[in-house]
Formats: sequence, C-alpha cells, structure tokens
Amino acid sequence: MRSRNQLMDAAYQDDVYIDDRTIDSHIKRLRRKFREVDPEFDAIATLYGAGYRFADES
Repeated sequence: MRSRNQLMDAAYQDDVYIDDRTIDSHIKRLRRKFREVDPEFDAIATLYGAGYRFADES
C-alpha cells in the first residue's frame, strides 16, 4: 500500500507543489490505459482515506 503522500514524494521533487488530487488523476489515467488492454483490469485498489494498493493476484 502507498499513501498519496508517498506517491507524490516518489514522483515529484520537493520544490514542486502539487495538489493531492493530482495523484488521483494519474491513477485514473493509469486504470484507463490498463483497461484499454484488459477491460477486466481491477488491480489498482483504492484504500479510502489511506492511498492505493496494487492488488495481489495470488
């Protein structure tokens, strides 16, 4: 699991300000791109109030 803040820290430098919703927009685009290849894709889980998790297929 990764929180929004962890994702922002990994993606952007400290001197760049971004809104929390920016990560949500990126996740939305990623899901859309994966669903273009696999319409059943649901491996990115939203953990409300916490962040995101890449679902384990096992």
